[in-house]
Amino acid sequence: MSNKRSLFILIAVLSLASLGYALYAQYFQNVAPCPLCIAQRVILVIIAILSLIFAMHNPKNFLIRLYGILIGGFAIFGIKIAARHIWLMHLPPDQQPFSCGMPLDMLYKKIPIHSFIQYILKGDGECGKVNWTIFGMSAPVAVLVLCSVITLIALYIIFAKDKPSDRRFF
Repeated sequence: MSNKRSLFILIAVLSLASLGYALYAQYFQNVAPCPLCIAQRVILVIIAILSLIFAMHNPKNFLIRLYGILIGGFAIFGIKIAARHIWLMHLPPDQQPFSCGMPLDMLYKKIPIHSFIQYILKGDGECGKVNWTIFGMSAPVAVLVLCSVITLIALYIIFAKDKPSDRRFF
């Protein structure tokens, strides 16, 4: 197995482990996710699925760099969402919005996709609460760290030189 292929598998395992813990917290510790938590989960699902597909394909050269760029791009988007969530958590109580509004499935049916994404990224009151922690970090801090690690791995995939025996175009 090539080194970069195993990195895609590592990214998938890290993402799936994070999602598993989030689902455990939701269903066994009764911690309801806010819209930003859900958005972070969606990003991790996309990263996990793409990483598994890319590991199965096991491309070389141009395509592996393209795949690294895609994974890195989604990880950076995850960092942006997590950073927004952390910012909301650190607002003074008098500056935090009051409510997360209607449930996401109802909201998605009522407004266009671009407005839906903007609404989720806006976040609000429930997004400002620390409901649970992992390794002493709030959920968005853990996602920020995970997405940062994934971004670093993606950069390695993009820029590391292949061994001569690993070179082929596809």
